[in-house]
Amino acid sequence: MRGAMLGALRFINREDGVRKARRDNPPTMKTMTETQAPTHPGSGRKARRFSLHAFARSRGRGERGAVAVEMALIAPVLIVLTFGIIEFSSAYHDRSVAADAARAGARVGSSKGTQPDFATATVSAVNSAVSTLPSSVPKELWIYKANSNGYPGSSGGFTSCSTNCLRYTYSAGSKSFVSSGGGGWDAATQQVCTQPYDEIGVYVKLDHQFVTKLFGAGVTLTDHAVFRFEPVASSACGF
Repeated sequence: MRGAMLGALRFINREDGVRKARRDNPPTMKTMTETQAPTHPGSGRKARRFSLHAFARSRGRGERGAVAVEMALIAPVLIVLTFGIIEFSSAYHDRSVAADAARAGARVGSSKGTQPDFATATVSAVNSAVSTLPSSVPKELWIYKANSNGYPGSSGGFTSCSTNCLRYTYSAGSKSFVSSGGGGWDAATQQVCTQPYDEIGVYVKLDHQFVTKLFGAGVTLTDHAVFRFEPVASSACGF
């Protein structure tokens, strides 16, 4: 009986000591937080990795959407610029061919003053120069006596081929220029013996067709060249 009473007293004293210790040292917020902290050391890192991964995925979807919108806005501009470069580069090439053809024809014609085949030789030189073009591109050729401004007759442009002027149109079948009228130009009337010497002009007209039709159906290209007839020997002039 006495031993039981002593054990009860020791239990009561121990409980009183625990309560007193709790009163003297109350648990702080830090202690509670540490007590409630996850028991697994890697769980916090996993949570952070999951949050970063979710953020990266959402950001990636946003960036892909922005790129798609930007591409939709820029693509038409890039397409127009690309085809514009192609189309106008081709047109510039044809324009260069027209200039070369006019110069080649006038150069040959200027060496054939007073000779009956001056026009035939000029046409042949022009045909050779435009032979690289599609047969639908070359359109007209004029061979004329140039006035002081480099144009036929007394005009200031290529509106009439009625005086000292030969006109040709391009035949796709024969791939050459064929005579189609004009006012004629007699070789015997060409002034090559005394100054001022006559000048021969060659006018070439092309019709360049665009492939994509983004910039219209096509464009008309023209060029002309003027050369002074080369003087002939005095014996040929009867001096």
